Amino acid sequence: MLSISKSRIDGRAYWKGEWAVSTRVLVADDETNLCKVLAARLEKRDLQCVIAHDGVDALEIIRSQPVDAAVLDIRLPRKDGVEVLRELRHDYPNLPCILMTAYDDVNLHEEAVRLGANAVLQKPFDLDAFTDLVWRLISAPGSHMLLETGEKVVVDIRRGEWSYTYTPRVISQDDRSLEIEPPLGILSDEVLSQGVAIVQFTRGDGVYQFRSRFKMTPAPRQALYLVKPASIHRLQRRRHPRARESGQITLGLSSRHEPEALPQTLNGELYDLSQSGFSCLVPRTPRVGEEVSFQITLPEANLTIFGQARVVRVGSVIPDKIPAEYRVGLEFTRLSPAMRQMLSDWMARLLKRV
Repeated sequence: MLSISKSRIDGRAYWKGEWAVSTRVLVADDETNLCKVLAARLEKRDLQCVIAHDGVDALEIIRSQPVDAAVLDIRLPRKDGVEVLRELRHDYPNLPCILMTAYDDVNLHEEAVRLGANAVLQKPFDLDAFTDLVWRLISAPGSHMLLETGEKVVVDIRRGEWSYTYTPRVISQDDRSLEIEPPLGILSDEVLSQGVAIVQFTRGDGVYQFRSRFKMTPAPRQALYLVKPASIHRLQRRRHPRARESGQITLGLSSRHEPEALPQTLNGELYDLSQSGFSCLVPRTPRVGEEVSFQITLPEANLTIFGQARVVRVGSVIPDKIPAEYRVGLEFTRLSPAMRQMLSDWMARLLKRV
């Protein structure tokens, strides 16, 4: 009989120079169908999956059948995901743990980050991004930043219900730390010691986010220092890549509730653009779901695009802008064939440049 020795390196199964097909991931959720979907995705990537439907069973499985990563729903029966995470951090401090939730509970998110969750995923999430994240945590523990020095990001600092959002630039970064421009306001000692920073940025294929503890660097160097960021995960995968581009936006708004009211015009700046939609910075927000007419003027291309679009996302105010601005996302609903072709040609040139 052929004997093959098996060892554990950094908590992972290793067979004769290759990561074993028997690498195991625990998925714990009381939604049976979701467990099946996640298990199928993981198994397509050669990861074995074991399933639990409550927190007590999840702990028993991990203690009796060692796993290489754990994926836990925050609201598990008998013992919730945060309680399970707390026990895992005591007994298995280096085990990669991902928490999932369908609820935007700020306090639970903060507690999960404080206990060392590698990522907190908001349902529904992109399945390809999920499997990529699991593989990254198993094969290369630690965070790999996707940011560049000087890049602008959106940072939401939270402590309980208190929140402050601003758009700083990256000062410096490496795999485990990130220095960004400090907020304009002074943060209280309570926020500095117990708050969490949620950093969001965009790439061609989607919107990315990670959560981290933070502190202020002492004077004279003024920066917000993010300590050991949680693993970056993709919040949304887009059908079409987006490119940052400067331009002017005009939105024509009409009220369904007041059909006799005169249409209103909203002027702003283009933020990014794709073949399926765009986002812009405007001084006030239309309603999500509202249909608007639009005109996009791209000075560099000497091009003007117009048609109709639907508001799909409204962000919070960006307070370091004077006057204040909001980021609004829209998707095209009506675009003539000629306009669509012009946009497609311009996007092809833009993406070659990015």
